[in-house]
Amino acid sequence: MNTSAVARLLNVSHSTIQRWVTQLNMEVERNQLGHYQFSDEDIALLRKIQDQLNEGIILQKVSISEKKIRKATIQKHSEPNKEHDQLLERVIRLENGLKTKADDVVSYQLLQHRSEMEEMHKLVKKLEARIEALETPTTGQHFDYFLAAEEAAATKKTKKKPFIKMIFGNRKNDSSSWSTADSD
Repeated sequence: MNTSAVARLLNVSHSTIQRWVTQLNMEVERNQLGHYQFSDEDIALLRKIQDQLNEGIILQKVSISEKKIRKATIQKHSEPNKEHDQLLERVIRLENGLKTKADDVVSYQLLQHRSEMEEMHKLVKKLEARIEALETPTTGQHFDYFLAAEEAAATKKTKKKPFIKMIFGNRKNDSSSWSTADSD
């Protein structure tokens, strides 16, 4: 019988049966799915437990006088099978291969991290040098040079040519060439 059937038989809940089995360390067989399978002996023992609880005895004080004798079957081990040995060897080889592969992956990752850290270290050194160069006070010569260049650019004004001169050019220099052309 399964747990639900026994619970209906004893008029208790499914979880109550499971609690009795676990707290009293009852040795109950299980099926392939791991569910309890109760025999007639188990059901009789559960009725005795229920009677004791109805009399007012707490679950921790309930005594199970009859211990169930476990039935075990002894299987004879046949001679080691050749296929079994081959499978075992293959499993061992695969496990060793996995260990080697895992070690290789970890080594590769460590090398990658190391190269990344070296690049970061170089970058930090460059940044430190740049910060140091920016923080050092500049000498007055460089500063004065820049100021002088700015002042010169501001004071030097470009002379604007009149618009007509820009189009026709300078007439004074060109008049001699015009006059010679007319005389011919």
